[in-house]
Amino acid sequence: MGSATGVTVVLVEDDIDDARFVERLLVDRHTTGRGESLVDVDTVERADSLATGIETIAAVEPDVVLLDLGLPDSDGVETVDRLIDRAPGVPVVVLTGQTDLGVDAIRCGAQDYLRKGHITAPLLRRSLRYAIERGRVQRELRDRSLRLAVANELLRTDVRNDVSLVVGLADQLESRVDPTHDETVDTLLDASRHVLRLTDTVADLMDVISGDPASQLEPTDLRAVLEPEIDRFRDREGVELDVEWLVASETAPTVAGTPMLGAMFEHVLSNAATTSERDPIHIDVTIAESDDSVSVEIADDGVGIPDAQKTAIVDPTADATGPSAPGTGLYFVTTVLDTVGGSIEIADNSPRGTVVTITLERADRTVE
Repeated sequence: MGSATGVTVVLVEDDIDDARFVERLLVDRHTTGRGESLVDVDTVERADSLATGIETIAAVEPDVVLLDLGLPDSDGVETVDRLIDRAPGVPVVVLTGQTDLGVDAIRCGAQDYLRKGHITAPLLRRSLRYAIERGRVQRELRDRSLRLAVANELLRTDVRNDVSLVVGLADQLESRVDPTHDETVDTLLDASRHVLRLTDTVADLMDVISGDPASQLEPTDLRAVLEPEIDRFRDREGVELDVEWLVASETAPTVAGTPMLGAMFEHVLSNAATTSERDPIHIDVTIAESDDSVSVEIADDGVGIPDAQKTAIVDPTADATGPSAPGTGLYFVTTVLDTVGGSIEIADNSPRGTVVTITLERADRTVE
């Protein structure tokens, strides 16, 4: 890579005049005159074909590549594809005479493009600086995604399997131990089930964080997502659940959703069930629609949520680890809603309890 004071550039250009022009600009020390920090180039390695360029990149490990799209052994945006395939970690700035090709090159993974005939020294060096910085950020994101994927795999397999084993053994102990130890076994069983739920929650949260939000979005039938979660809670002992669909037709509206939408509703319902000390727990679910959105209101008769925690749930700048943090489950909910462009509101229920309202954008009206 480049030295501590400058960077190494590989210039892949077969036209000797164009190559010499770019090399002169790279070593030009003039700035824009506005005090802007521009990249300082130490070394320029030139290649006159894509194959030679790939070999040079492997040998010198440059900070950035300047790539002409018209080479003897490759032409057009396919040149970008082939280079990135062989050197995925190196930022690429494309040199082209056609704006549309430059835009296509960025879609293929190039960091930037420069139009031949319009290149100046400050513009070139500024583009290189931005490309290097964007490349660094992308590498960090890829590394973070890889670490999250590894951790997620551990959670979903090793950790979850071991906790499931503890739950199973605690279940067996419940009918076999001396009655004087019933309270201890019940405590063990409750704690292990809680850890199991937390494990699933954290794994779901990591799926959302590590995924590409744009690729996750898809039109989603709200009834198909929500009703299975409601049915699961209806089957729980000690839970009374009433549902009212205030929609115009039997077919529920289609909303902007992700594969995590069902898990999100499961967490809201779980939170409603676990914050109540009553037996049975009563939860009301109301689904209403407007022209551009659908709201799902989940009201419980529990102990309520403190005002400071309500603020933390709906405030994206709130500290997720502070004393008023919303907890892993509700943090997962807000993360999913950020992904789909939804919102959450928290209010007190009367005479006691909490009302959580989830609002989602309608996917069946966004095209109009």
